[in-house]
Amino acid sequence: MLLRKVTIHKYKSFLTEQSYEVEPQITRIVGKNESGKTALLEALAKSKYFEDNAEFRFNKDLDYPRSELIRVRDKNPDVITCEYELSDEDIKRVETAFTKGIISQKNFCVTSSYDNTSKPSGIEIDFAVFKGWLISSFGVSDQGKELIQEADAFSALERVVSENIDIPGMEQIKAQLDKIKTGAGDFENPLEGYIYNTYLSPEIPKLWYFSDYFSLPCRINVDDFSAGRPTDSLSREEVKIAKALFELSGLQVEDIQNESNFEAFKAQLEATSNSITDDMFEYWTTNRNLEIRFEIEHAPSGTRYLNIRIYNSKHRVTLPLKNRSKGFLWFFSFLVWFSKIQGDKKSKYILLLDEPGLSLHASAQKDLLRFIDEKLAPEYQVIYTTHSPFMIDSLKLNEVRTVYDTQDSKIGSVVSDAVEEKDSDTLFPLQAALGYTIAQNLYVSPKNLLVEGISDLVYLNHFSTILKDMGEEGLDEDITIVPVGGADKIATFISLMRGNELSTVCLLDTFTDQAAQAHLRRMVEQKIIADKKILYYHSIMEQAYADIEDLLDKKEYLALFNGAFGKSIQISELDTNKPIMSQLKRLNGNKSFNHYLPANYMAKNIGSLVFSNETIGRFEKLFAMVNSKFGQT
Repeated sequence: MLLRKVTIHKYKSFLTEQSYEVEPQITRIVGKNESGKTALLEALAKSKYFEDNAEFRFNKDLDYPRSELIRVRDKNPDVITCEYELSDEDIKRVETAFTKGIISQKNFCVTSSYDNTSKPSGIEIDFAVFKGWLISSFGVSDQGKELIQEADAFSALERVVSENIDIPGMEQIKAQLDKIKTGAGDFENPLEGYIYNTYLSPEIPKLWYFSDYFSLPCRINVDDFSAGRPTDSLSREEVKIAKALFELSGLQVEDIQNESNFEAFKAQLEATSNSITDDMFEYWTTNRNLEIRFEIEHAPSGTRYLNIRIYNSKHRVTLPLKNRSKGFLWFFSFLVWFSKIQGDKKSKYILLLDEPGLSLHASAQKDLLRFIDEKLAPEYQVIYTTHSPFMIDSLKLNEVRTVYDTQDSKIGSVVSDAVEEKDSDTLFPLQAALGYTIAQNLYVSPKNLLVEGISDLVYLNHFSTILKDMGEEGLDEDITIVPVGGADKIATFISLMRGNELSTVCLLDTFTDQAAQAHLRRMVEQKIIADKKILYYHSIMEQAYADIEDLLDKKEYLALFNGAFGKSIQISELDTNKPIMSQLKRLNGNKSFNHYLPANYMAKNIGSLVFSNETIGRFEKLFAMVNSKFGQT
């Protein structure tokens, strides 16, 4: 079962209803500090938290927008609605109990209210199929069949069966109906209620939340820990992580306090240490000379402590965990917490990570991103928030959702699945990840392909992947695509890259900005960039003018445009001999449109789209030309 859509009705800074789509694997939520990212995850976590925890329960007084709280004092407003999609296994489980085709819709919703109750909706059961199953399963006579078929609702079916209990098969059907009604709870439709309570609800994933503030203590007072609550030596968060460590290792407090079990206890500690160390240093590439060790300290007072120390094989010394970096401590704590969840094979989870790796160096953040992609995503849906460019995969912008605070007292925080928002601070991580800053891109690769915008990046990446999957030539792996944000910025980026002795090729739309064109010409004349290192899309098309969109068959791009903007423009309205972008602008009332949105639509629907041989051939020709340009001196 997958979470597919989340709708927040009203929660903290979200003053108006906001919805966002959830990806099957990873959803990356980007926004600056105080934009509402944490509130977004909190609301979701509280809808079905994985354990009974007072901190993860809705509280109207604390969570409802304060400016409107007085209006709902005696009401129980809805907080959040989650839309789920049934897997084939989920459907098969129900069909095995009943019959094929009994579930007529794969998606349903669960709405949580501020009193921490939830109400499902949208569960569609085919009543006719159910009646057919009853008839075939219990040997009902022809007379009984006719009576059952006439019943148009569950209550009517109950009445018909009770009034005709002497007809063969009716007694068995009544027992089945009674069973269903008993298991339906307070559902208005008993059949829907029974199926939901028995087969669907248990499969809804639990929400697992991990914050940057959760960290494992380096020295655990066993007596304080055994109290199971925060003390002077252990914070609430440290108790949680320490508990996870003990559960992971299978340790009991009594093991530490009972010397007779010391050897067995020591073996458990070492096994836990080895397992976590292996996981840790598979993805922690910053320093591979470290090893995690657990030790027992016997204080003169009689108190026992579990000490977590880090052994450095290079320097052959051990130091307390607290002496390592905050980033290392966070990563280690996260692995312990995650390992606890991973060990639970009976439940399904969705992982909510609030600003993961905030204290990590850029390279360590990349390691964490790799861990999320390789270790977490294959098993769990992951939703994480970030404002770091190093936590964004520029090849997966379709997985990005943006959050920003409008500063409007009537609107509050807003969620969007559009990458190109007007808020520059919100966009910064995306821009940095895509190449808008020197720090992230000018030192990524010795070979850099400069393009004008984000849409170029999306088209080039996707068609390169298509071609490589076909065994044909795509873009060389060592070439980094750098969107510069417009033709007017091309010259600046060329200068910067030249200063760092990086190989650069430009791939551009036909110039309409004469000033930008003149600037680039001057750079050619001054031998800052060679003319042969500049490639235009019209060279591929062998025509006077072309954008990257012209490489696609016009019918294909029109489908992307219509899908992205909800239009219904027909191919007959276009001149097939003229560039498509100017024509679409004309049909759009001479208003410019966001070129990224059709590209984003393609990225989201790539599995269902088919492109012509002509389109693929044009991109193959383009990649061959680009690859050859980098080989020229």
